[in-house]
Amino acid sequence: MRKATTKTGAFAAHALKLCAIVLALLDRVPADRRTGPLIIDETAGRPYAESAYGREWRIVARAAGVPDAVWNMDARAGAITEAEDAGADLDHIRSAAAHAQGSTTLRYSRGAIGKSRAVAELRAAHRAVRNKP
Repeated sequence: MRKATTKTGAFAAHALKLCAIVLALLDRVPADRRTGPLIIDETAGRPYAESAYGREWRIVARAAGVPDAVWNMDARAGAITEAEDAGADLDHIRSAAAHAQGSTTLRYSRGAIGKSRAVAELRAAHRAVRNKP
């Protein structure tokens, strides 16, 4: 799937066949209706207006007990952090997130624990090699 981002118009491309949750949701849509936008405002019958999706998401989030401090956009930061913790190349993550600059991608990353763990593991491996008899 390729989509121009709302904010900058940059294109993001995603292999949806690798996204298990997306596939599970698509299975719930009849094959003949699998065209066009993925998220539709059920009341209007068209994609959500720019700010409407966030309002609707918050209603559902509150009903599910999600704290107000957690926003829908936190999923993007979570995905970037998960990719970084998995060892993905920063430039690949930047491209997947449709960021023009790596510095933007780094601001989204919340992988302090994963980064710290990776550094500690590298240091331990380095010491083990240096201290071998």
